[in-house]
Amino acid sequence: RAMMAHLSATCNHSHFARLFQKQLIQMCKGPIGGGGSWGDTPDLDVLNMLGSDNLSRLKRLQERFVVPQSIRGPCPPPSFPGCQQFFRDFILSAGSYQFNQHLMDSLCLKILELDGLTLVEHEHSDGEADMDEQDEKKRFTVVLLSLRLLAKFLGFLVFLPYRTVEQPTRDLQDSAVALRNQTLPVLDVLKLLRQSIQDQRSILTVPWIVEYLSLVDHIAPFLDYYRKVFCLLLHLYRLMVLSEDKEMSFLNKLLILAVLGWLFQVPSVPEELFFTTDVRQEGLMMDTVTSSQALDSVPLVDQQLLYTCCPYLGELRKLLASFVAGSGAKNGGFIRKITPTAAESLAPKAFVTQQKLQVELEQAFFHNQPPSLRRTVEFVAERVGSNCVKHIKATLVAELVQRAEVMLQDRVKEEDANHDKLLEEVCAHLYEEGAQALVKGKEFCQKKGPEAVRVLLPEETSAAVLSSAEDIAVELATEKACGWLSANIAALIKREVKATFNRMLKVPGLPLPGEDALELRRDCPPGCQHCAPFPSQIINEIKDVLCVAVGPRDDGEVIDYIWLECLLGRLSQTLRCRKFICPTSEQQLAKCTVELASLLVSDRVPLSLGIKSPEKRSEGLCVKNNLTYGLLKLLLSVWREDFGTPVPVQLIFSKKNIGYLAEVKQREWDLFLFVLRGLVEHELMRNSEIESCLHSLKELPWPSDFLKELEMLSRVFVSEHHIEEPRTNPCELTRQSLGTVAAQS
Repeated sequence: RAMMAHLSATCNHSHFARLFQKQLIQMCKGPIGGGGSWGDTPDLDVLNMLGSDNLSRLKRLQERFVVPQSIRGPCPPPSFPGCQQFFRDFILSAGSYQFNQHLMDSLCLKILELDGLTLVEHEHSDGEADMDEQDEKKRFTVVLLSLRLLAKFLGFLVFLPYRTVEQPTRDLQDSAVALRNQTLPVLDVLKLLRQSIQDQRSILTVPWIVEYLSLVDHIAPFLDYYRKVFCLLLHLYRLMVLSEDKEMSFLNKLLILAVLGWLFQVPSVPEELFFTTDVRQEGLMMDTVTSSQALDSVPLVDQQLLYTCCPYLGELRKLLASFVAGSGAKNGGFIRKITPTAAESLAPKAFVTQQKLQVELEQAFFHNQPPSLRRTVEFVAERVGSNCVKHIKATLVAELVQRAEVMLQDRVKEEDANHDKLLEEVCAHLYEEGAQALVKGKEFCQKKGPEAVRVLLPEETSAAVLSSAEDIAVELATEKACGWLSANIAALIKREVKATFNRMLKVPGLPLPGEDALELRRDCPPGCQHCAPFPSQIINEIKDVLCVAVGPRDDGEVIDYIWLECLLGRLSQTLRCRKFICPTSEQQLAKCTVELASLLVSDRVPLSLGIKSPEKRSEGLCVKNNLTYGLLKLLLSVWREDFGTPVPVQLIFSKKNIGYLAEVKQREWDLFLFVLRGLVEHELMRNSEIESCLHSLKELPWPSDFLKELEMLSRVFVSEHHIEEPRTNPCELTRQSLGTVAAQS
């Protein structure tokens, strides 16, 4: 991912996509995804050493190492064997949309180029016919394997955003089909397929289109476009099976039938697709005259290519050969008699069979009744099951939470109480009683289910039908409710108890160990009239100041110093009146004030002094700094005295806030050093914490001049830890300190 992030320019993505494609073809053009051929002959020297007696044994031993054993039946799902897995994992790990798009463009271009090649010259002289035919077969094999490989990865990329493990629901499928029908395909495979059938080049085009379609997601076959493609392929398959076309080579025809038969068994291709009326509407048009581009009548497919494109045929061939040779160990057969043993008890099978029988009986019952009866029973089961869960939450879970609250109140007052451990102990004690939810849920469904069925069904319903409907509704509702409760009751209890415990910790006046100071801040001061500004109002006003400071702003847009000072005073009033303060708003106020302090330190806040501008710039700067000192003092005091939650003052040392200082051309470090001293004096941070933050800042990639000044500031702060004398002029003292350290260095 880091490598892909550096490919910022479009041309870089395009070049890398072409490199990826060439490397893919180079490494994976072999029959087993880049591995060696199945029947490679072993070294002759080794054969001579072993002799002819051991030749068959050596071949069988070699096949155990070379021949893949993971075909997984006659219709294996699509896979990426050998080196193909690396390229598949590379695409997934990179996670780059730009790279995927450029790679799809490159793959489409290469597929169109290879699919349109002229592979056979139909006029040969007598002497060169055999050699030319061999060359044509080799070239056809290379082109076909390359096309299948490229089409597989193109299909993987095209359908990757839509691929899911499970079959989507009917509603989701309908909405997705309606939406995706409006988009155009990346590659017009329908046009290419029709053209190949018309030009009698299906032996080249059909195999790679099968590879492309084998990676479709669950929804793609229902799209109008791909439905036409599948219907055309099915029509071609039926035509080849039923017709006796002697012009097409037998192995050519067998390859097309094998790959199409495998495609129709891919899990993502629905079976109902082949029983629609669209199949009959999609006809075939073929040229009666063989063109110069025709390939179907040329014997281009040999046995090796057939097994390469359809490895499952090789597995079938081995089984047939083993049967002919005999299955005994004496004859070296592959099939051995194995006595099966039970891996698990057979008792659950009876339950599964009984459950299946129950479902079949229900289906038979509904089949003989009006459709409204099934809808009514399913509606009752769904609503009763949902109400059962809500009832358990409101009764059993609420009762357990109340008991947990009493237990927590008794134990949270203990010294050195570990809140997390205490919460786990209380929840573990309640989990055992939570098992009663299944019993109570079953009782609720048995009581409410029949009542709802009797109310909704007509009065003329016979007693037998009514009784069966009630039983089915109760069973479905119980299954729904108890299934949810058994999977989620423990998590539900823990969540409710944890929420209650968190509210307990935030209740004013709750004595917690080691938090006496915070306890005092959770109450309004004596005589409070609760007329302080609302926290949301203060947050909005501070954010307005931050927006002006960060910019962009107009030339005359400034912040009045007196107004900002009053704003900090109103902030103090809001924090002291605890009636309207909640933890979220208090945390937001803390973060905003830390941001404001960082902008004040870096001189990013355009303060309007409200006095006549001094004649000298240095005098004006000193006046402005003195006013900023006053604002910073107010902030430090508010952080220390008024906030009831810890203020994240460490954010002052974040890369973004320190970056404000780095952007200033003529930096003044006295304000920043003043804040550091204030944090220590107001016990908001320890010296060691500040030193650690300064050390971490020096490891970031700053400009060289800024890094030197930061190093000097750190040395000044460290050198004056032991100094506790009052500082009457911060500006002058800071410059003296920096100058002293510079002279020492």
